[in-house]
Amino acid sequence: MKVYKQSFYFFAAILLVGLIYSCASMPVSNTAIVKRYAVGEGGGFTGAYTEFSFSEDGKVYKRDFNYQRDVFIKQLSEADLIYFINKINNLGIQTIDINEPGNMSKYIEIREGETSLNKIVWGSNTYYPPNNLLEFHQELYKKLSALE
Repeated sequence: MKVYKQSFYFFAAILLVGLIYSCASMPVSNTAIVKRYAVGEGGGFTGAYTEFSFSEDGKVYKRDFNYQRDVFIKQLSEADLIYFINKINNLGIQTIDINEPGNMSKYIEIREGETSLNKIVWGSNTYYPPNNLLEFHQELYKKLSALE
């Protein structure tokens, strides 16, 4: 009986070590959350919006609001990617607080995954956003929509 007990403990120990080793060596999911920078406009009678976005890796997307998905369009050039990210940082868009929607609204949003870090919206007849934001929105929207 002693031999069976010792054999049982020996195999149990080997099994336990094997389980621990196999769990420790399992690959860890390395799904990085990528920042996205979105620019959009719309509203009015139809309530339709058009949105373009680009990610930190330079991929440009157009939002399909019918299916709630982003459709890849094209790769942004490295120079444009650096330019737009620097411009967003220099304008401080991640910290600006503007929430003045109107009948026809424009917006710039920074997202991390599906989480909005900041969204600035304007369009109200009684609110006039800073010119540098208006110019940047127009420049970014024009550039991304031209890639379509």
